[in-house]
Amino acid sequence: MKLEDKLKDQYSENSFRKAGIFMFLTVMFLGFLIGFVIALRPTESTLEKRKLTEFPKFSAKSFISGEFTSGMNTWYADTFPFREGMLTSEQHIKQLYGLQKDAINNTGEGDDIPDIDDMIASMSEEESRRRESEAKESSEKAAQSTENDPSESASDPADSTESESAETPSTRETEDPNDVASEGKEIADMNPQEAGQVNVLDLVGYCVYGFNLKAANHYCENVATVAEGLKGISDVYTILIPDNSAIKLSDDVKKAWKLSDERKVLDYYNAKLMLTTSEAVDIDIYDTLMEHRDEYLYFKTDHHWTQLAAYYAYVEYCKAAGFTPYALDSYHQEVTPDFLGSYYFTNGYTQLEANPDTIYAYVPQTINEFSFYDPAQQTMRHGKIVRNMSEFATAFKYLGFIYGDNPYSVIENPAVKNGRSCIVIKESFGNTFVPFLADHYEKVIIIDYRTYKDSVVELAKQEGITDVLFINNLEAISDIYIMDVLGNICR
Repeated sequence: MKLEDKLKDQYSENSFRKAGIFMFLTVMFLGFLIGFVIALRPTESTLEKRKLTEFPKFSAKSFISGEFTSGMNTWYADTFPFREGMLTSEQHIKQLYGLQKDAINNTGEGDDIPDIDDMIASMSEEESRRRESEAKESSEKAAQSTENDPSESASDPADSTESESAETPSTRETEDPNDVASEGKEIADMNPQEAGQVNVLDLVGYCVYGFNLKAANHYCENVATVAEGLKGISDVYTILIPDNSAIKLSDDVKKAWKLSDERKVLDYYNAKLMLTTSEAVDIDIYDTLMEHRDEYLYFKTDHHWTQLAAYYAYVEYCKAAGFTPYALDSYHQEVTPDFLGSYYFTNGYTQLEANPDTIYAYVPQTINEFSFYDPAQQTMRHGKIVRNMSEFATAFKYLGFIYGDNPYSVIENPAVKNGRSCIVIKESFGNTFVPFLADHYEKVIIIDYRTYKDSVVELAKQEGITDVLFINNLEAISDIYIMDVLGNICR
């Protein structure tokens, strides 16, 4: 090839290379300019369920220290226009790699569930030995006291109890009431809409549950602490909510996924609680939900139960607490289609988009107003107990029940005059249950134990509360650190 032709080829190649570089720089520059268009920048992420970084405030000090420029970099990256669409596209691309209609990736493999009969027999023997030891010790102390000072032989037994209590103060009383367990703090502050392990079967997400013995014992101890602390003051109830996998899946699938048997798990909780305290009532809803298992009890794209399932639990609660439940068809119903929940957004199973949920919400009969503490604004706000869910973005529709998970909320119903009041201690599963209580109590105080910091026992005493209800999902309370967080308010 002639030198001239070689130069022409090289020039042509360089021209294409230069054109490519120019086009790349042009696109980058346009993207940079678009990134500064404030009107296009999102302020919150539906996909990640959080508020995005705000533009930093400028000051000479922050500029010199580099804090301003660092904050600006974070703001620019976190709120880039069309960011949500790009993240969604990324999730869809990931789903092309083998995750189609089904996604079976997790197994339960929880702790062994102790045999109830053996446990009761063992603990009964231990209780008998403890009582015999206490009686013997008390008798010896009484005899010794009589020898030293005969006048004390007729002392009030309550004085002896108070003395023993003073000699052996409980560990909980010595703890700093605002000292949340360091291991559990991060978990306590987590996004309450996040789910745990999940498998997808036939375009439905299912919880993968494994029993945690230590966490179960800790939960029962926490409930017992409140029940004993409010003995003679408030009646204490607990409702444990089984996961959708326990109610909806066949026995063969549960076995293949190595899920803990939630029927046996609930029996263990019941037995453990009874052996820990006689002052708390465990309301079992498993069989009731099984009777209605063919109904729409759990969302398909979200880890929560529906309000229909919460209604069946409410009926069982009314039996225990002495109320007459309202008929389901007597409620005004709000219907909201196209809900895609945590399994879709948080866990990233975008194939569930083909099987969206519908929210059927039941508005309280006598009141639909309440107040809640907003941590962001650090003030009490007013709102509706059940809102029109269509006002929320696709991922946030579940927040239409009592405005989501706030540390402290209160419903005061002037239409009720029965002298009864209630504290509900819950995580997000309790949000659909609370609206049914609004028609039965003069006051309902709702506590989300993950963010509330004060003593529930003291609150109940101050407010003259007649009933306390723990209502929680089994998966939500299966972490020992979360139970540490719950323990910080059960005092």
